[in-house]
Amino acid sequence: MNIHQVKTDIARAQLGAATDMFLRDRDPISVHALACGACELLEGVGQDRNVEVLSALVLKLNPEMKLGKVVRLRNQYWNAMKHFYEQDKKTVREDAELLADFSDVQNDTVIWEGWHDYQALTGTLPVEAQVLQVWYFAINEDKLAPEVDKGPYRQVFPNIQFNHRIEQKRRLKRACEKFSKDRQIMADPKTENRPLLNRRIG
Repeated sequence: MNIHQVKTDIARAQLGAATDMFLRDRDPISVHALACGACELLEGVGQDRNVEVLSALVLKLNPEMKLGKVVRLRNQYWNAMKHFYEQDKKTVREDAELLADFSDVQNDTVIWEGWHDYQALTGTLPVEAQVLQVWYFAINEDKLAPEVDKGPYRQVFPNIQFNHRIEQKRRLKRACEKFSKDRQIMADPKTENRPLLNRRIG
């Protein structure tokens, strides 16, 4: 097994665990750390394989930006969570104000990005990730390009942007349960039929 596959498998385990907890509204900090870890691995694999992962797409659309800025924006909360010192290893980081603004909402984009890059690399997605992609754009229509038809997103999650966060997450979980029983979706070769959580030992 080559290093690309090893790293992709590790990212898949992290992303699956993050998504499982996200759907069950568990531990947003752990969700964020796992999802960001997965994003970093998948981004690296994509760069090395010359696959257009999200960061490469952002840079293509915004040539004035630098990769470092794209990564810093994605990882700002994660870095605050995992580092005590600044890069000099002496100065204590002042992250209290930033972390005070952290909530489960910050997990939406990193989980979406992780699955976006996973699909770019593997060509497949578990059904929960497929539903999450639709849900993400249903509540964030402003992130869609103007020419994109919003109808399919509104059909699956009508008026969801007007729901409270708790109801938005509840509808996401119900939709995952519903579509996981759709035989046509589950039989599609683009649907990865592995469970979110890796139950193998060793």
